[in-house]
Amino acid sequence: MRSLLLVLLFASMTILGTAPAYADATSDMAAMGQAFAGVHSFHADITTSRGTMSMDMIQPDKFHMTMNGKMQMIKIGSDMWVNSGGSWQHLPMMPGGGMVQRPMDMARNAGMSASGPSDYAITDLGPAMLDGVLTHKYHLVGKTGDTVDMWVSKNLPVQVQATGKQGTATITYSEYNSVPDITPPA
Repeated sequence: MRSLLLVLLFASMTILGTAPAYADATSDMAAMGQAFAGVHSFHADITTSRGTMSMDMIQPDKFHMTMNGKMQMIKIGSDMWVNSGGSWQHLPMMPGGGMVQRPMDMARNAGMSASGPSDYAITDLGPAMLDGVLTHKYHLVGKTGDTVDMWVSKNLPVQVQATGKQGTATITYSEYNSVPDITPPA
């Protein structure tokens, strides 16, 4: 019995000793934002009350988005193609990005406003398991009352749940720096 207790004590000290040291929550979010800005590509699955989107992004100006499993968009530089009925059409980009800009901005900013963590009161909720991945969870409350729950691993967001006036959006990130190149449709 005593040896079992010693083994458990040693194992817990080893696990706790290997956990990363965290600064204050605002610094953690700033560091996450900096790491996220350095990412070349990522995949994001976005779920809102209006439906679902799947998006591959390659910085600085490529994305391939599928909305509700039906409509697809590909944007490369200032060129955009849309497929909503089985065939691709080349369309001119609207100034400012039009209807595709909001989900792109949300995915790029990890659910936060463009000004980043300085617009939020941030609470560090500590370690949390998310789909079998050990993450660190944060709760952010914006000046306008919007909230963001963020699960971070290796200084990058794994999942973000943002709630505001327009409802709740959940963004799940994967494939950091490993999204295949996005090319014009054939």
